Amino acid sequence: MKLILENIGLLEKAEMTLHPLCVIAGENDNGKSTIGKIVFCIIKALNRYKEDLRVSKGHEISELLRQAFFELRRIGDTSESNMALYRLRKVFVDDSRLDTLIQVFDETLTELYSNTDLDKEALLLIKKLEDEVKSIIATPEDAKQVIEQAFTNVFAAEFDSDVLLVGATQGKIQLWENDICLIDLQVHENNYVTLLSDVEPIEFKDATFIETPLILNFHDVLRHSQTLLERNNQRHLGALPYTTLHTKDLFDKLKQPTLGQLTENTQQLLDTVNEIIQGHVSYNRESKDFVFVRGERSISIKNTASGIKSFGVLQVLLANDFINKNTLLILDEPENHLHPKWQIKFAELLVTLAANGLFIVVSVHSPYMIEALERFSEKLNIRQHAKFYLAKENKIEDTDELEEIFSLLAEPFQTFKEMDAEVLRDE
Repeated sequence: MKLILENIGLLEKAEMTLHPLCVIAGENDNGKSTIGKIVFCIIKALNRYKEDLRVSKGHEISELLRQAFFELRRIGDTSESNMALYRLRKVFVDDSRLDTLIQVFDETLTELYSNTDLDKEALLLIKKLEDEVKSIIATPEDAKQVIEQAFTNVFAAEFDSDVLLVGATQGKIQLWENDICLIDLQVHENNYVTLLSDVEPIEFKDATFIETPLILNFHDVLRHSQTLLERNNQRHLGALPYTTLHTKDLFDKLKQPTLGQLTENTQQLLDTVNEIIQGHVSYNRESKDFVFVRGERSISIKNTASGIKSFGVLQVLLANDFINKNTLLILDEPENHLHPKWQIKFAELLVTLAANGLFIVVSVHSPYMIEALERFSEKLNIRQHAKFYLAKENKIEDTDELEEIFSLLAEPFQTFKEMDAEVLRDE
């Protein structure tokens, strides 16, 4: 698949083919992270729009029930109608799920129609409510509009409504499979998204974005946090702290254990990580925190080195079965928290994951990590499925730039050589 961007995030223009291993190098503020965020948003939007169809209908019905509650309370005064009113009040305040709303609506109608003391005005109101709710349920949704709204909401939750390149009035996001356009989006100044063609299915089932392993330190804050998606859908969450979509998505996955049996391959990968860090990271439900276990000793993750956290995040995702075939794993400069020796081990693990069917997008600026990714892709015979991109001057071209990447990253060493030469001249 090929991703094409114009005026999105920090990128003026970008074209890149999504290989099992995509490495994006470059100096800061050139758009390395934008690629991963956009691909993450695409997968999340496509996976959630069907749920959004249900949520939008649920919201409409909830608003109708809310309106009916106040009108019936004004005109009804019998004990039977009060019981029905209590049921209405409870559902529009506490629950907006479509199936629950429909069930409560049907039960409330039965109670109200069996109440012989209701006057004509109340009966007319009930009949009107019944007709309107049934009309909402029966009316097919505009799929195009719902998909556009799903993208708009996901981009807002991830980019905080700053999807467009600063100064741009319009942006483009396309995803291609050979000559088939899978997604064609236009992003406008108000960050609203327009769908220019029908959406085609994509092979990715899910995406996970790891920005920092320090997420394990912030359990107490994140377990009470919300994204813009949740804040828009649930009125009573307004007081909770806000975080980005990828952060909340990752945190929820780290807390959620698998219900099924892990494959032999996944277990082997877990054993590899266990051997590297001489232990394992897991979520302790009693202490409501992440812990690192080594032998008989268990300590809070907050008291471990950041390198252990880096491997620990992957370890927990593997154990919870969120890293598997046809899923996308996105990592933003993972070398920031790793000793050079562990950078090489981490690179080997990423290449091994790619060789086992996972798609990896990783932004990097460490020459150790980049060389390790290249060497292990050769060793594991996936070099033809790996590509090394360079973000430069806020652009990315769809070509393998490994030589230029090494040249760019060697510039600091050239500075050291020049400093050494100056010292020799002074002597």
